Order: sequence, then structure tokens, then C-alpha cells
Amino acid sequence: MNYFEGEKIQVATTSGSTRIGERYVISLKIAGEYGFVNEAKVVMNQQKGTNEREIKMDYVSTENYINLFTCEIPFENIGIHYFCIRLIINGQENWIKYDKKNNRACMTYKNMPYWTVTVYDKDFCVPEWVKGKIMYQIFPDRFYRSENYTPEAIKGRITKPWGELPNWEKGEDGEIHNNDFFMGNIKGIEEKLDYLQELGVEIIYLNPISLSQSNHRYDTADYKMVDPYLGTNEDFKHLCESAHERGMKVILDAVFNHTGNDSKYFNEFGNFDTVGAFQSKQSPFYAWYKKDQNGNFKYWWNIFRNLPECDGNNPGWQNFIYGEDGVVDFWLSLGADGIRLDVADELTDEFIANLRNRAKSKNKDCFILGEVWDNAITKEKDEKQRTYLLGKGLDSVMNYPFTNAILKYIRFGRADYLKETLNEILTQYPKDAVDSLMNSLSTHDISRAMTTLVSDGIQDNRFNWVWDVPYSRDLQLKKEKLDDATYDRAKQLLKLATAIQYFLPGNPCIYYGDEIGMYGYRDPFNRRCFKWDDIDDELHSFFVKLGKIRKETTFLASAEINVLRADKDIFAFERISVGNSDERLLIVVNRSEKNVRIDIPDTYQNGLTLLSIHASDGVLSKYGIIIKSSK
Repeated sequence: MNYFEGEKIQVATTSGSTRIGERYVISLKIAGEYGFVNEAKVVMNQQKGTNEREIKMDYVSTENYINLFTCEIPFENIGIHYFCIRLIINGQENWIKYDKKNNRACMTYKNMPYWTVTVYDKDFCVPEWVKGKIMYQIFPDRFYRSENYTPEAIKGRITKPWGELPNWEKGEDGEIHNNDFFMGNIKGIEEKLDYLQELGVEIIYLNPISLSQSNHRYDTADYKMVDPYLGTNEDFKHLCESAHERGMKVILDAVFNHTGNDSKYFNEFGNFDTVGAFQSKQSPFYAWYKKDQNGNFKYWWNIFRNLPECDGNNPGWQNFIYGEDGVVDFWLSLGADGIRLDVADELTDEFIANLRNRAKSKNKDCFILGEVWDNAITKEKDEKQRTYLLGKGLDSVMNYPFTNAILKYIRFGRADYLKETLNEILTQYPKDAVDSLMNSLSTHDISRAMTTLVSDGIQDNRFNWVWDVPYSRDLQLKKEKLDDATYDRAKQLLKLATAIQYFLPGNPCIYYGDEIGMYGYRDPFNRRCFKWDDIDDELHSFFVKLGKIRKETTFLASAEINVLRADKDIFAFERISVGNSDERLLIVVNRSEKNVRIDIPDTYQNGLTLLSIHASDGVLSKYGIIIKSSK
């Protein structure tokens, strides 16, 4: 149940999300001193006031001058439903709405928000293997280079010694070509599976591995071929087999919104033995690409001239991606366990739904993860709410709202924003999607967490992503170096952020190198080579310890969350087993530089302390952490 306590008012709902056909109840408790309630109704609608209806609330009883009203809501269609309560009290109209800032019910005449109920498909479920696992994101060119694989050189590519600075300056043509390669490879990843297991990793997420012209490989040249600098298709198959033997899964990045211009499909430079869309309107691939009203090809965001956009509504493109023996079939047949859809919110709901159907028909336990930066439930396109997280599309998403909220809290003490974000995501997303969220602190697209937590240019702005900085690349490079004292502070703050990240609902995901102390602003400084000869042992040991706790506390896969304290100094929350409320885990962090007294609930007094940093006698010292179990 969700309870919203106001001034002598309580609104309770069965949950924040529900399946079609499930029993959903809204109840109201209101003090008799407000007056005699002549009528109580739930006013409900969907986007832009559509499907508006009123449901009468039945009077149930009065106890201690508190009146109870309730009603059951039938839902017949998926989507976000908005509601408030309209009362007639002593003949006068009154409204009870949602005070979002304080997460409570409020008697008001103001234009305050409605509550939301997310209604999703009755058959929606996410594979159990995904839930509550530790993930590890790898940028393949920069993780590890095995000496057991040496590819032939490819024209136009620059190879660099491991550990050098990636190219970041524009070339003579004013473009950044991303054509410098450090030769990390798939065999290298396989050789480091022991290392990943020590961290407790059970899901490996790989940035794109298909043949591409760039080191990031988001400009696909051939969807059914591993880039030769990374290895072969057989190497990828063997990696999946080795991972599976260890109980680990592999998720592949899939880029279906655009291809590369230097590809067998577009073939702008004639480097392939196909007739590409750029070369001829008679090309079998011509209809795959979007054009403007003048017949010119469209490019991603109208900026990236190397990324022509694909038409997700074109039957030929659809069949190539998720038809018989298509791209989805191909990678699943090699052993991939899941697909991460790049820029999922730029694909159509229909495209994602059809891809899901195909993937699940080949492997019912295939996991479909989407890159969606904002709230995936309230996201809109062309003034329509997206449906891709309502049971017929994505299983879950990359959870950038959590990333933003955790980092803002540790850096700036924004407890209000953290609480608000947690409440929004955890109540609006389907439970299965919540339990399989990808919760990161760094990714290949944002500054590394240690930089965000201490470096210049990071701003406390409610409406921005905290990792965005107003610096050019040359200024980022000049400012990114951390002196010893700042590095140590960043490391301690990263521990606090990670302690929160690891024990929130969903899957904590390590971006390769965060666990050994790597830092840097955005691309390419967040994509440096893994420093195998410069591992911060203290930080690495901390990640190993957290991984052990997380993996051994199995009830976390579906546990509920209860925030006990959230202020500028302390964030304390507990996870409670759904099946046994006696099974609990308490996590408390002190982001301040002072000693702060904390209250340990009686439930944990005889429990086991799993982790204690700067904690003693009910006091958390500077950057302290305590994790306790109830048993």
C-alpha cells in the first residue's frame, strides 16, 4: 500500500502501478472536523484529460471522528491514469490532490498535481535471472587486450599503445573521427572473467561489438560481424559459453536507430561490395533510410553526418532486424542473453514491441533493456505517451534518474531530490521493471562518478544532469587531474554513492574502471584504457565486499524499500523481504564531514553488522557507512 498523510487526511492506494484486471483500491480517511462529507468521488483521466471519469467512493465507517471512504477502480486499458478526489463538504466543493514536494495528500483549491497510477499489460514479466544482479559495463576497446589475438590492420584506423590519452581534438576537417584504437578485444574480456566474478558480477553489458568505422562502434557497418579488431563471431560465442559456465549472462548493445555511413547498407565511400543507399535509389537498402521533404537523407539529430537514420516503419528494415534469420536471431544464436536498445525512445513503440516478440520467441528469457534517460513511463513522443515499458516492449531501462539523484545527493546534499526521484520511479514503474533496472553511477556517455563528485564545473541545478559541465574538451582535460587530497576525498564519496546504489531496487552496474579509481570528464576522457597496473586496492576491496553482501542477501532481488531518514547529512533506508518481513537490511551513510548520531531501529539491535566504516556507538563519523542485517 501507498500512504499519503496530510493534515488530518490520509489517502491510500493499493500501489503506484497495477496490471490490467488486478483489484485496485483507493481509500480516504478524513477528520470529521472538516465537516459533513455529502459526496466523495475519485476523478480520473489519462493524458490531456482523455477518458475522464468519476468513481463514487463508498462511506465505510467513522472511528474516533475519522471518516473512511473507499472505492475499487476497474482499469481496462494500459497507460498512465491520473486521479484526485473531489469532495462535497457541507455543500461546498473541495479537492484533495498530491503535494509532490512533501509526498502527501493536501486539501487544496490550487492547481496541484494529481496522483498517477501506471496500468500495464496483465502478462508482463521479466526473466527472474535479471533481477537484483550486479552488472558490469564494458567499453570493449578499452577493457583488456589479450595477446592471444592479433588482427590484421584496417586502413584508416590508428592504433595506440595501451594507456595513452584517447584522441580528443578535431581534425583538419573540423570533425572528431574516433578512429584511434587501443585494441581491447573479446578474448581479453574472457580472460578477465575471474576478475569480474570476484566483484560479484553476474551480468556483463558490452557496448557495441559489430564492425564499425569508429572505436565506440555506434556507427554499424555490418550487423552480423564482430569487428575484426575485437575478434571473431566465434570469439563472441565462446565468451558467452564461458560466461554461462560461471552462471553469468551477456547483454549486447544494439544500434537500430541509425547505421554508419561507411557501411554495407549506406556505403557512402564505396568500401563495400554492395550497392548502398547513398549510391543508388535502386539499392535494396535505399528504402531503409529516412529522407526529408526534398528527398535528402536524414542524419541523427541533424548533426552527425556519419549516422544516417533508419526508418523503423519500413518493412524491409524491420524484417532485417527482427525477421526470420535477422539480426536479433543472429546474436541470440551466438549466445547473447539480452539486448540493450540504443536510444530506445527514438525507436517506435511498434518496432520495440515486434522486436520483443521475436526475441522472446527465440529465447523466452531474453532480456530487453532500453536506453531512456528520463522517466520512461511519463516520456512522450509526438504528444503521445510512450507505451514501451507497459508490458509489450522493454523489460526495463537504464536508470539515469537514480544516477542523477544519488550523485546530486552526495555532492550537494539534495535529499529532497533523492527522495522525490526514488518515489517517482519506484511507484510509477511496473514492479518487474523496477527489480531489473540498470542503476549506474557512471557510463560511457557521462562523466565518471569520481569526477562528478569533486571536480570543477559540476552544478547544483534542479533541471540539469549533474555530470554536464560547461567546459570545452581542452578545458576538461586541463581541469580533470585530481591531486592526492582531492582524489582521496573523491574515493570516499564514491564509496557513499556506491553504498546507496548497490542496495536500491534494481541492478547496480559498475562502469569498467570505477572500482579501481578511474576518473575523467565526458567522452573521451571517461573512456580511457583500464589501468591494470594502477589499481586502487582499497577501493577495489570495497567493491568486492559490497558485491559479496549484495549477492548473499538474496531477498534483495524483489525486496521493498523504506526510507528512514533523508537530510543533508544522513541517508538511511532499509530493504524488507516481500515474503518475510523479519528479513531486513539497513543501510546508512553520512555524507558530511562531521560526527552524526544515528538511530538504529530495534529490529537490527541483535543483527549482524555486514559493513562498518567510521561507525561506533550509534555515531557515524565523516563519510561513515554502516550496513546491518536484521538476523
